[in-house]
Amino acid sequence: MIRIVLAAVLSLACSSFVSAAPSVPTRGAVKGDIVRMNQFFHIEDDNLRVASIRWISSSDPLATTISNLPQMPSATAPNGYLLFTVPQKNTSKNPQPAQYLKITVFYKDGTQADDGDGVPWSTAYKQLLYNTTYYPGEGVTTYFIIANVPQPTQQNPLTKLILSDPGMQNEPGYPKVYRLLDPIVKQ
Repeated sequence: MIRIVLAAVLSLACSSFVSAAPSVPTRGAVKGDIVRMNQFFHIEDDNLRVASIRWISSSDPLATTISNLPQMPSATAPNGYLLFTVPQKNTSKNPQPAQYLKITVFYKDGTQADDGDGVPWSTAYKQLLYNTTYYPGEGVTTYFIIANVPQPTQQNPLTKLILSDPGMQNEPGYPKVYRLLDPIVKQ
């Protein structure tokens, strides 16, 4: 009897590893609210993933370009910008604009900041992508920017990101908020 129970427990444990969520979520496939770098997560009509995070010093030439974006606060030394590269793909049955994404960062020392309205920017950091339509199955790489934040260091790294729709909405069956723990930041 004990052998039968142990065999059943073992088979259940093995089947949970085999039936892990696919790399691209489907409705109901994302059960939890924790994601990793480069892992797809679903918000509204899109699958998104945080492909990279880069810290940009306020003295970097790219910082000047970013500070000239509409409604973008400037960064003052020693602070800079966190630039998030976020590919997204339209998973709906209808044409949609690029998805807004609210990103809140938390540092080990308790500092936190967010990207304001969660506006998606183009690769040239000039065009707002919420007014461009993408058809079902099409994707686009978007950029989200958090201004005037300290450089993550080994002593004071980013410990967590909170990722959500700016209105904290999501389709039924998906979490309203995702957490990305211990994100990797390129310097």
